[in-house]
Amino acid sequence: MTITIQPQIPVIIALTIIIVGILKYINTKLVKFDPLSEPTALITVCILLVEYIDQLVVEITNKKIGEKLAPYICSISIYILISNYIGLLGFENPTKNWSVTLSIALVTFVLIQKTDIDCNGVGSYIHAFFEPIFLFVVPNFFGTVAPLLSMSLRLFGNILSGSIIMELVYNAGNIVSNLFWSIFGLKDVFNFIGPIIAAPLHCYFDLFAGFIQTYIFIMLSAAFIGNKIPDEQRD
Repeated sequence: MTITIQPQIPVIIALTIIIVGILKYINTKLVKFDPLSEPTALITVCILLVEYIDQLVVEITNKKIGEKLAPYICSISIYILISNYIGLLGFENPTKNWSVTLSIALVTFVLIQKTDIDCNGVGSYIHAFFEPIFLFVVPNFFGTVAPLLSMSLRLFGNILSGSIIMELVYNAGNIVSNLFWSIFGLKDVFNFIGPIIAAPLHCYFDLFAGFIQTYIFIMLSAAFIGNKIPDEQRD
C-alpha cells in the first residue's frame, strides 16, 4: 500500500509553525512596549488591527461575547490571509485543501452552538430543532449544519478555482510561446507569454480575492455567532 502525502501538508505544517513563531515574537514586543514611548511601525499595525477586529466583533455580537471572540477572529483572519497569499511565492495554498477550511469552519460551528446554548439555554437549543412541529427536526438539523459546509466549501472552492484558472493561463501562455518560438525553428525555449498575461490576473485571484475571501469568512463567523444572541442581550 502506498501512502501519498497531499502537497499542501508540508506547507500547512511549516506555515503554522512560522505564524506561531511570528505571533510569539510580536507578543514579546507588545509585552515589553512602554505605552509612554513612541510606537514602532509593527506596534502601530498590531494596535490598529486589534482595535478594528474588536470594534467589528463587538458591533456584530455584544461587548461580553465580542471581547472573548475577537482573539479567535483575529487569529483566523491572519492565518487565512497568509494561506491565501502564500501561493504567490510558489507554494501550495493551505486553503486549497478542504480539510483546512473545514477545520477552521468547524471551530466556528462549535462557537455558534456554544453561544446559542449560553445565551438561550439547553432547553431552548433542543426545542429549536422541533419548531414549528416535530416533523421539521430533519430540515432544522441540516439548517444548523449548513454554515459548517457553506463556509468551508466557499473558501475552499474560491481559492481552488482561482489556482486552477491561473494554471490554465500559464499552460495556454506556454502553448502560445511554443508556437512563437517554432517560427524561428526553436522549441521549448521559455514561456514568456504566461507571466505577461498572468501578472494582472494574480492581482485579482491572489491579492484581491484572497483578501475578500478572508473578510467574508470572518464576517460570516461573527454574523452566525451574533445571530444566536437575543436582542435583549446585545447591549
